[in-house]
Amino acid sequence: MSDPRSGSPHDGVRQDQFLNVITRDEATARFRHHLRLAPLGQERVPLSRALGRVLAATVVAPVDVPGFDRSNVYGFAVRSEDTHGAAEEDVRPLQLSGEVLAPGERPRVTIGAGHASAVATGGMLPCGADAVVMIEHTDADGPAGVTVARAVASGENVSHAGTDMARGETVLRAGQVLSSRQIGVLAALGLAEVTVWRRPRVAILSTGNEIVAPGSALPAGAVYDSNAAILSAAVEELGCEPVALGIVRDDEPALAQALAQAMREDAVVLSGGTSKGAGDLSYRVVARLGEPGIVAHGVALKPGKPVCLAVAHGRPVAVLPGFPTSAIFTFHEFVAPVLRAFAGLPVERRATVQARVPMRINSERGRTEYMLVGLIEGPSGWVAYPMGKGSGSVTTFSAADGFFSIDQHTEMVDAGSEVEVQLLSERLRPADLVCIGSHCTGLDALVGELMREGWSAKTLHVGSMGGVNAARRVRHRRCASARSRHRRLQPAPSHPRAGTGAWLRPPAGNRASFGRCALRRS
Repeated sequence: MSDPRSGSPHDGVRQDQFLNVITRDEATARFRHHLRLAPLGQERVPLSRALGRVLAATVVAPVDVPGFDRSNVYGFAVRSEDTHGAAEEDVRPLQLSGEVLAPGERPRVTIGAGHASAVATGGMLPCGADAVVMIEHTDADGPAGVTVARAVASGENVSHAGTDMARGETVLRAGQVLSSRQIGVLAALGLAEVTVWRRPRVAILSTGNEIVAPGSALPAGAVYDSNAAILSAAVEELGCEPVALGIVRDDEPALAQALAQAMREDAVVLSGGTSKGAGDLSYRVVARLGEPGIVAHGVALKPGKPVCLAVAHGRPVAVLPGFPTSAIFTFHEFVAPVLRAFAGLPVERRATVQARVPMRINSERGRTEYMLVGLIEGPSGWVAYPMGKGSGSVTTFSAADGFFSIDQHTEMVDAGSEVEVQLLSERLRPADLVCIGSHCTGLDALVGELMREGWSAKTLHVGSMGGVNAARRVRHRRCASARSRHRRLQPAPSHPRAGTGAWLRPPAGNRASFGRCALRRS
């Protein structure tokens, strides 16, 4: 009988191949086909907990706002016809009613011809009055009189009942995300609670023997679990509630138990264990969760090829690649649209800008590639610099401004080609200062000082020669550009010492890091 422990030395590292790699569009269609892309239910919440929630029902004003004719200024409530022709040299005398109308007080006296009542800002307009004269346009006329030196028209300095919101008027619509402004509207209508869509609960699991929770000691060969933090924050940004279930080691029974707990929630997101190596267990356990099971495993994407998508008992289950950039890309590509639908949010429409790539970019034929880029403003428009740190980088996604896609049939994007960049945030603001080159601690200190003074800065670490090449591509050979209403940065032969008027030579060992020019304030 052969020894069961014997075998090829490659057995422990053998990796199954992805036999059915499909396109992104097909993976999306398969995933969504088995899901009901609609909100998961309504709930009533107090206004104190309504910030960021999604309205589940249209709000119709139950009352007029304001509910009465209200004075907008401090002065005197009058009949406008009694002030006609009033001027500094031809004042109109009026008799005071003796009533002083503070906010919240109901008037008891009706204003007749030739009479007026003192009224505070926000006070209720008495019957008979149709305008308010500001106090600075009046003078006292004895103990019970006032003279008016400026005529007012009917309705002047008055907010009539219902002019802000009229009873029966639609003021907020279902699907709106409640900000502080909308919550103010609800409070003004006297509503203490509001009907919103229930926040979907999303279980988040990290898998792998090499994963360590932040705050713990880091053994050799281990990495901190950044994916759980990234995914939890991304889930919360989508109006959902993350349920962190921690780290599960590469142990099939333990992973099955953790997934059984995760399936109590509305959706499940795992990271790691989706490749086809010997230690990758997640997709195997997910395959046993229930019908229809795995609908896509292997998508023609870069980064993100190993992503695994499944549906079990109506719940979406996604096994994302372990590398951070791959995980967050595939989350936003496949999972985020589903969670938006569950949360009652509309389909996301990302802003785009046109940009040119400054260098040739090679791509692998056969799968769509997403290229993260940093955007800088060049002489003739936006320039998109690839953030080439690979799918294992944590910082790439956080530092990027956007990304563009390279079609699966394209092997190369030529330098100078125009691409459409999808922005990662709603607003793109050009940095006051852009530094391109290799990393330098001296430049870090300088940029930090400038940012403390209110400058915005961006650094793209593309290597020393990358910085030199960037300088050649930018007009006037500038390796840094700055824009400011009152200040500019210009090429100079040496560096300013932060906070002083002195100048520093770049350290000899770091000369390449600073590139061919330095910065000077003018």
